[in-house]
Amino acid sequence: MRRRFALTTLSLISAAAALAATAWHIARNAAPPTFDDAWYLETSFRLFSALKAGSGAFVQAYVEAFRIKAPLISLVPLPLYALFGMGERVAVWANLPLAALAAWSWSRAAALWWRDHPRGKDAAALGGALVALTPLAYGLSRFFFVETLLSALLGLWAWRCAAARPGDRREGIRLGLILGLGLLAKSTFPLLAAGFAWPARERLRPQAKRVMFVGGLLAATWYAANLPYVLGFAWSAGFGSVARDYAGAGGLAARLDWLTTILRDGLSWPLASAMAATGAAAAISGKKSDAGTRAALWGLAPLLVYAAGVNREPRLIAPLLPVVALLAARASVSFERTGLRAAAAAALLGAGLAVCAERTFHSAAPSADPGWSRVGLVDAVAASNGRVAAVALESPRLNANNLSSLAAARGLGLKFVSLGYAQTSAETALIRLKDKSCDTLIFVEGAPEPDSPAFLNRANAGVLAMTVSGRLKTSPAARVTLAPGVTATVLRLIW
Repeated sequence: MRRRFALTTLSLISAAAALAATAWHIARNAAPPTFDDAWYLETSFRLFSALKAGSGAFVQAYVEAFRIKAPLISLVPLPLYALFGMGERVAVWANLPLAALAAWSWSRAAALWWRDHPRGKDAAALGGALVALTPLAYGLSRFFFVETLLSALLGLWAWRCAAARPGDRREGIRLGLILGLGLLAKSTFPLLAAGFAWPARERLRPQAKRVMFVGGLLAATWYAANLPYVLGFAWSAGFGSVARDYAGAGGLAARLDWLTTILRDGLSWPLASAMAATGAAAAISGKKSDAGTRAALWGLAPLLVYAAGVNREPRLIAPLLPVVALLAARASVSFERTGLRAAAAAALLGAGLAVCAERTFHSAAPSADPGWSRVGLVDAVAASNGRVAAVALESPRLNANNLSSLAAARGLGLKFVSLGYAQTSAETALIRLKDKSCDTLIFVEGAPEPDSPAFLNRANAGVLAMTVSGRLKTSPAARVTLAPGVTATVLRLIW
């Protein structure tokens, strides 16, 4: 009992240390948002502005949010805006309670999977700490991405699937609410959730209709108007043209590189090595798998779909990494000898804490650099009475998304659109300018080329040539210094 109390206490301290490190990182980080996170932020700010305008405006903004991405992440920080005002750094704080919820919910799932094991509670406590100490998990929680929310919802789903009883109607409602929220967090949530539902299928069958009805009703508040768009984008992002932009090479070598990236960046070599060594030692000792372990392994089944897909962005599988953490914790308590169990737990927590400290204070330390002067550029476009500005640059330092985010945070109706993301030529970019009703065009001189992905900037030079030749008529509006040696030219479009 004393050893169990010691492990539980040490696990809680370790999880608290990981959350404290994230809080410190969020408080110290001044780096601007980049691409997807800036888009989530812009939508979040516009939803809050619409809410202040009235329920009708909010409903319309909610239904029209993203179109191709589920909107729940952008709703989560709204209470923080009511307390502290809209701000890009304010929104990120919403991830901290979500990260804590994720660690707790996965721990509860583990407690039920291994409730018949004499040391199941130890596995649950240690597993929750390892979830909090997973590098990809806390790394993403320090920025405004959807994966922290998704991991928390998936943990709740796994927990309630493990707890489900055939005659409990309330369980059907609970699971339906989680399913609906999961769909509103990301369209691929059913794929992630299916692996946890399968082992519990006999217990869930009496509640299936209720789960689907409640979940579908909640999800329909947004999907009813956006289902065709989101399905098309989900396919493209997983297997189509959007995925190919981020895929690189194909074949077996690409899959192995994807796996290496997950081990190196998602888990880290020290933590992955500790997990592998613990699992191997447990296997060598001859311990057989149990129903809880098989349920956890079923939860990893969606990894096969991601491995087969074209898009190999590691953060897509981040919500599944807690299962790996729980399996490692389960392996660590399988040894009969107390010393071996203590050594395994020490190796896992020690590796996790060491990597967390290194990535918090060194390799992924918070940045004190606020980036280029987006404020000056937004002010210049607003002063020229621009309403929709096209930006001929897509770089992590400056792009349409983070300019729109800043404009929305300041309550401006001004919007920025990318010029070259989906366009392969100046001709198609010109069509985009007209389709988006652009009245302003921005060119940037002196931007470092390595920071500007080529596939996002294919049309910029051609559009610039059109303005120089006079084919695309413009008038000068402003010049803004963004950084030493980097200048933005703001042009009014004359249609």
